[in-house]
Amino acid sequence: MFTDSHDVQLMQGIAAKCDREVVSIILIPLHNGQGALAGVINTAVDGYILNATHNNDHIIAKALSKNLPVVTTDFKIPPHSSVSIDNYKAMQEVCQHLLEKGHREFGIISFPSLQGRKGVNPLSEEITGDNDVMITRVKSCVDKFLSRNINLDKCFLCETTHHEESGEMAAETLLKSNPKITALICLSDRFALGAITYCRKAGLRIPQDIAITGFDNIPRSDNEIALTTVAQDPVKKGEIAATLLLEGKKNIHHDLEFTLIIRGST
Repeated sequence: MFTDSHDVQLMQGIAAKCDREVVSIILIPLHNGQGALAGVINTAVDGYILNATHNNDHIIAKALSKNLPVVTTDFKIPPHSSVSIDNYKAMQEVCQHLLEKGHREFGIISFPSLQGRKGVNPLSEEITGDNDVMITRVKSCVDKFLSRNINLDKCFLCETTHHEESGEMAAETLLKSNPKITALICLSDRFALGAITYCRKAGLRIPQDIAITGFDNIPRSDNEIALTTVAQDPVKKGEIAATLLLEGKKNIHHDLEFTLIIRGST
């Protein structure tokens, strides 16, 4: 929550709405091996905002069992309300842009489809799991590639922990899996920053030798490569989520706007 720019801004939106309504916030972190955290769910609260996590996480299940108002961000658990961008459409635009640039062999750097899952597989293998954001974005890429007769056996998916260093290692792994990959699609800007770091160390020119895309449009320093990415408004997302929760709205899905920003990395 405090190291990821998107989540910091999301929290700003939630906090702003709660401040206006004089409502307090309790943060409950999710980690692997969460036994010690399960008791936190017993804290007396009036409702939950669940942020982009694995649908089957046992803390999520425990929160839902409380029968309190729930709003989700970036994934859906009917009949609870939710707010997110259209992740499928966003990735379709990213892939279309890269295909128009002539790329035909791709690597995707992604968070895990299941908790703790890591590794590299060809995109021709079925994608399963309970991380809706990841699965929606990756399947969107697969569908777009299939529509353009891209050979999925030559495209690879690397699932890893969400961090810059993981993005760096994933880029290395993907390019060793297929040295002919010319575009890396990263499901976050943090992954993309790591991928850029690896490509620079490997002597690859961006975008001449390899194109890189991100997601979230988080701020970067002036000396970094201008990243092609998907921009959304996480502050507004947080405000809408808090509003839906405080108003007790159910069965409402709010679609946020997004924009594909094309910059020098592609």
